[in-house]
Amino acid sequence: MTQPIKPKFINRRIDKKGLGQLISAAFASHGTARTALMADNLKNLGFQYATRGAVSISVEDLQVPESKVEILEQAEKEIQRAEERYTRGEITEVERFQKVIDTWAGATQELTEGVKRNFQDINPLNSVGMMAFSGARGNLSQVRQLVGMRGLMADPQGQIIDLPIKTNFREGLNVTEYIISSYGARKGLVDTALRTADSGYLTRRLVDVSQDVIVREEDCLTQRGIYRASLRDGDKMIVHLEDRLVGRVAARDVLHPTTNEVLAPRNIQFTTDQVKRIIEAGVEQVMVRSPLTCEANRSVCRMCYGWSLAHSHLVDIGEAVGIIAAQSIGEPGTQLTMRTFHTGGVFTGEVAQPLKAAFDGKVKFSSGLRTRPIRTRHGDEAFQIEQTGTVTLEGKEGRKDTLTLTQGSTILVKDGETVEAGMMYAELALMGKTARKSTEKAQKEVSTDLAGEVRFADLVAEVKTDRQGNETQYAGRPGLLWVLSGEVYNLPPGAESALERGNKVEKDGVIAETKLITEHGGVVRLKDQDVKGGREVEIITASVLLDKAIVHEEKSQGREHYALETDNGQMFALKIAPGTKVHNGQVVAERVDNRYMTRSGGILKYAGVEVAKAKGKQGYEVLKGGTLLWIPEETHEVNKDISLLEVEDGQYVEAGTQVVKDIYCLTSGVIGITQRNDILREVVIKPGELHMLDTPGDLKVPHESLAYPGTEVLPDLVVEELRYVEQVETPEGLAVLLRPVEEFSVPDEPDAPSQEAASQEGMSIRLRGVQRIPYRHDDRVKAVDGVELIKTQLVLEISDLAAQLAADIELMADPSDPQLLRLQMVILETLLIRRDVTADLQHGSTSTRILVQDGDSIEPGAVIARTEILAKQAGTVRGITRSGTNVRRILLVTSSDLITIDTKGEPVVKQGDLLRAGDVVSGSMRTPESGQVVLAVKDRVVVRIGRPYLVSGGAILLVQDSDLIQRGDNLALLVFERAKTGDIIQGLPRVEELLEARKPKEMCVLIERSGDAQITQMPDESYQVRVVEEDGTVTDYPVSGSIIVSDGQHVRAGDPVTDGPANPHDILRIFHEREGIQKGIEQVQRYLVNEVQQVYRSQGVEIHDKHIEIIVRQMTSKVRVDDGGDTTFLPGELIELRQIDQVNEAMSITGGAPAKCTPMLLGITKASLNTDSFISAASFQETTRVLTEAAIEGKSDWLRGLKENVIIGRLIPAGTGFNAYEEAEEVIEDDELIDDSLVLRTVGVTFAGDDEFTDEDED
Repeated sequence: MTQPIKPKFINRRIDKKGLGQLISAAFASHGTARTALMADNLKNLGFQYATRGAVSISVEDLQVPESKVEILEQAEKEIQRAEERYTRGEITEVERFQKVIDTWAGATQELTEGVKRNFQDINPLNSVGMMAFSGARGNLSQVRQLVGMRGLMADPQGQIIDLPIKTNFREGLNVTEYIISSYGARKGLVDTALRTADSGYLTRRLVDVSQDVIVREEDCLTQRGIYRASLRDGDKMIVHLEDRLVGRVAARDVLHPTTNEVLAPRNIQFTTDQVKRIIEAGVEQVMVRSPLTCEANRSVCRMCYGWSLAHSHLVDIGEAVGIIAAQSIGEPGTQLTMRTFHTGGVFTGEVAQPLKAAFDGKVKFSSGLRTRPIRTRHGDEAFQIEQTGTVTLEGKEGRKDTLTLTQGSTILVKDGETVEAGMMYAELALMGKTARKSTEKAQKEVSTDLAGEVRFADLVAEVKTDRQGNETQYAGRPGLLWVLSGEVYNLPPGAESALERGNKVEKDGVIAETKLITEHGGVVRLKDQDVKGGREVEIITASVLLDKAIVHEEKSQGREHYALETDNGQMFALKIAPGTKVHNGQVVAERVDNRYMTRSGGILKYAGVEVAKAKGKQGYEVLKGGTLLWIPEETHEVNKDISLLEVEDGQYVEAGTQVVKDIYCLTSGVIGITQRNDILREVVIKPGELHMLDTPGDLKVPHESLAYPGTEVLPDLVVEELRYVEQVETPEGLAVLLRPVEEFSVPDEPDAPSQEAASQEGMSIRLRGVQRIPYRHDDRVKAVDGVELIKTQLVLEISDLAAQLAADIELMADPSDPQLLRLQMVILETLLIRRDVTADLQHGSTSTRILVQDGDSIEPGAVIARTEILAKQAGTVRGITRSGTNVRRILLVTSSDLITIDTKGEPVVKQGDLLRAGDVVSGSMRTPESGQVVLAVKDRVVVRIGRPYLVSGGAILLVQDSDLIQRGDNLALLVFERAKTGDIIQGLPRVEELLEARKPKEMCVLIERSGDAQITQMPDESYQVRVVEEDGTVTDYPVSGSIIVSDGQHVRAGDPVTDGPANPHDILRIFHEREGIQKGIEQVQRYLVNEVQQVYRSQGVEIHDKHIEIIVRQMTSKVRVDDGGDTTFLPGELIELRQIDQVNEAMSITGGAPAKCTPMLLGITKASLNTDSFISAASFQETTRVLTEAAIEGKSDWLRGLKENVIIGRLIPAGTGFNAYEEAEEVIEDDELIDDSLVLRTVGVTFAGDDEFTDEDED
């Protein structure tokens, strides 16, 4: 019996990590139950001593490190220096911003170290420290916010705000800090909410793609495998080799690198101790068996999968490893989302590792050191190392410090320069060659801090035209853009300037003036009260007064109604309330009378009346009078079942008869019925005299015609009044109905009230009387109650010249009797005279004079008021910008824009020179401000204050030379590359991008074939990359990002030229073309596994390689047939690579032409939809399409996966269900074996080696 492993004696403080290791070791050597017991005991121990020791937390426990004040002071000083350089125009806005961000990030880092020291060394029993380091609650980044400083925050767009929160929660935040802080906190909450959904969807897709991967075999006996080495990002270890080997199976013997001794034989399962031994022997990469290379058909075998991570033993047969893999990758997605949330959106940026001098000394470069001059991200001149080399710091007394700088590192000093102790002289690139900095192009606006005039000093503006023909102006190379100070006045539209360049203006002198001009002229009406924004002047262009009509005002239901009574007693109802605007042709009033009212519905006929269609839905306008003939009839619209009808068609009924259930007629007459499909549509009662007809020939006048008085209608029947004759069928037989006709007389013109008009030339306005008929000749009006046949209306008519103007309705008191109200309609021109304003930053003060009086009659084009714009200070006009003919802006240079420097000697500058703050003017005199020399005489120099802005090459310019601009206007958009925040915002989307095999947005350029790189710099500071291949061919590569190869370097196919993520499809294509299908697939598989690991590990999430490998296996398992050869495959079909290999093998035996194919990389969604099981695919997405295609192609589903079995309600072929199939296999009778083995294969059963069975059978 083996002795149980004795636990080690550990005599030190155990933190979060130590606790993890302890439990892990216990689990490995003692199993689940004993480990659980130990964990339980540890918990009790912790609680017991926490209670005894009375661990509590109070504000006193939050101790702020003493070094904080000093660290902040240092950071403030550095930022002040950067601000000074920015105001001198030595660095761009982007470089200043970057410097600020990096300085604060550095300060925060330093402070965090201070916090850590405080807790670990000075006061190890501090309860906050114990809590964070023991893993009970919280972590260092949260503790930092409690006692260090909260640091930099990001705004909702993800941009870092360059105002850090210098305080911590112990000291308390001020108002500004609180608002900035809540930005980040909100961002955390919103992100969490959004990302949870993304993570869930990712898990669902992963499960769908891998749900049919089940361990079905013991060993597939493959000789293939994949190499596993430590995964690094530059010099940063991401996944250690140890983590990648434990629990895997060796694909080949592992040999000692020097002695060739076998450290581990093939097919051995690596345990922790073995792996340690292998690593100690110096082995850097080991070939292991992997799901990627497993040759089990449609599954994975136990040996290729390795340990089940749940119990550290070889995985069981029937384990659903696909689903485990999917959940292992998907589930941490939700944790990743929580990251921003927990740290409250605090920004953490990776700063390049700074190298500080340990002592005073000189920096010496090694002889072969290859560097190229660059400008650092802070705007300093520096050297970038092109190939790894050394730098030596030589101090006094022979002290030496030699450093190896990797490619991409930066030296901030020149060869032979002296440095002081503690000074940073180099930055070590965190990113080595393998690392990809993820950068993105961004733009930053540069806005001016002072108003004035733009000057391009050494800036060359170039013009770019895009495909749409839009022109953008950009800086061809870096240069200075100056803004020379002055007062800029924005002039209102239409203002005329009274000044020319060089004119002098006193304080409150007139700069420009605007005139207010009337367009139409008329009578002036000045309003007493002011309106918002100024005073209104109204000019009455045309008016009409109803001088003899009185307006009555009534109130009903809380609303006001107005009636108009004319001198002859006619009443009109006003349709438009006073105070509103009326347009040409609009109805103002409608006559109230019953002259044209009927008692029921009926048929309308015109006699001599002529009409025209009115505008809109206003019926027909009467052009010529005459008579309207009205034949009454009562119509009931019923729309009910015919069984409810109480009368017959053609029956004569008396008034008050019930014609349909609950419907009674109001008049006597003959019934007419309209029905369709047993639904009674309407019942018509036609009044009149009914006369029976013996024969149809007795009727002397046509059916449905008018019979005038004295006409013989029937033998012995002459009509005495106008009648409408209609032949009807009655229950008694044929009859004739003589229907009454009502006549309404229509005059040619209606009466219009008397009116008095006044107007300018060509502008007239009046009210015209109009008669409108709503119905046409021969219209049947269906109604029970009466209708109005003619409406008499008063319509506004404005002459053509003013037809587009609106009129106002006003009520005027009669001059002779103020109690009486008259209606007046006026066309007004309203002009607003703005209130005088006091001067602000962009406008001078204004003074306005009104030049007309109330009641004046003025001509069109007359000036009503003048507004003068006055200068805020005395000064000289230096610039006037005109756009078209209008003057838009004026620049005055005042005394406050100039400074005078007494030189006490001959100045060394001349008029027109541009100086930066601190430049020498004469002798030891320096200028305190930047600007342009306006005057240079022997004892003084006058400088016009200015600000230089450094603009980088390629920046988009938003102003022209000599433009006038206000403070805060944008000058340029700087285009720059920035590192993306390594937040999960890149995490989940990046994982999704990889697993969906999408083309990355800003991808790197890959070398197609090996060769030597040649890099040439172009005049516009961009680079061109050429590769001279081994056969002498020269290939040019288009380069847009930053280059990561150096001149003369040997590059291999598939190496990146620029930084950024690679396109996995390109990797597959390049290696497939050079080295065949297998190699292409291997390379892209390795790339995807490593990339996904990189994202998760950077977030501190550990996922075992094998899970990612299972998913990647599913993504790369298919190939596209290009040419079917003699096989049954069709071009364009997606087939499993194994299947094609088997068929091609058969072809080589039979001598047929094999199928040719291209490897495909499918994203997880596409792979799920292209799975063999259509039931699984249909339950995932695009159900209709998948099922229709499966039906058309007559597909059969072999029910191999879990999903399809769940859907149709069978036992799933995994776990104990897998054994059920195994048992089913053993029950088979021998003689049925051959036939039924095929059947069993179809339900997902594999024999544990068919050969053994058949051998037994032969015995």
